[in-house]
Amino acid sequence: MDLIPFFETAIAALNKSKSAELGDRTQYIGSSDVGSCARKVYLQKQDPSEPDFNTMMRFSRGHVAEILLDNMFTAAGVKHLYDTQVEVVHPDHPLKAHIDFLFYADFDGKPQLHVIEVKSVSTIPDEPYSTWIDQLNFQLGLLRLKYPVGKLGGSILAIDLNAGAVHQFNGFDYNETLFNYLCNRGLNMLECLAGTEEPSTSTSFLCSYCSYRPDCPAMALPEVELPPEIEAMANKFIELNDIRYEADRRMRGIREGLLEFTGPIFKGRSETIDLVVSSVAPSMIVDSKLLKKQYPDVYPEVLKERAGYTKLECKSNCC
Repeated sequence: MDLIPFFETAIAALNKSKSAELGDRTQYIGSSDVGSCARKVYLQKQDPSEPDFNTMMRFSRGHVAEILLDNMFTAAGVKHLYDTQVEVVHPDHPLKAHIDFLFYADFDGKPQLHVIEVKSVSTIPDEPYSTWIDQLNFQLGLLRLKYPVGKLGGSILAIDLNAGAVHQFNGFDYNETLFNYLCNRGLNMLECLAGTEEPSTSTSFLCSYCSYRPDCPAMALPEVELPPEIEAMANKFIELNDIRYEADRRMRGIREGLLEFTGPIFKGRSETIDLVVSSVAPSMIVDSKLLKKQYPDVYPEVLKERAGYTKLECKSNCC
């Protein structure tokens, strides 16, 4: 039984079913659109295309996370406090959002509106991405238009299903200035779709998954402006790289101190540590330079191709 072709068909059907729940997305600007790249939104709505298998699998990972949370909330006896996939619409414009979880009260039953935006990730970031924040604030703004009074807040729940890790980015409140900015972005996108404006480009971590990236002017080499979240990841890479080199240096000193105590052959134990030292016998290797020099005709015959690799360099350019 070959399951892969079946999966490819089934995941497409699942994606189509889930998309249908959101209505015709070519007819409105949604919360995931307003914080995204206007060019991508324009191209997606002008000529909708089916995502590739990998992208649809990532979408499904998000659905799985939402189902898991729903089951957990139900098991904990708080199902009556919230609704899922709540649609909120701007009263004057085709601007719309679908809220993953909308709580109408806290766990003590005290009335409030609290939005939970669920993000399934492969690695939980140190800070929420700006696109996540925009998406949540747009939802909070549309809710505030519908419910002018009362306590209103939200949080982003990042879930790494592989690692079994969950992190809540909490404390988001309705921000009128940011909501107005996002509404203006949405209206600009509508003008782009109407052909009265040219869609602009903006880079973010979502560029990693964009099918319109190959000919995007914002990604044109030789130099691409780094979005804040990618800059933060690169700085973290530099920081961890520096720690690794410092750890290697310190380990060399500690190793020498241990070997001075143990000598070349040793086996010791404490309540918490087993310490074993052994000798590895010498072995023979081919001297490629000598082979090439003494047997130049043989050397090409024993060569084999070495696979290439992607080289990543992160360097601080600050003075």
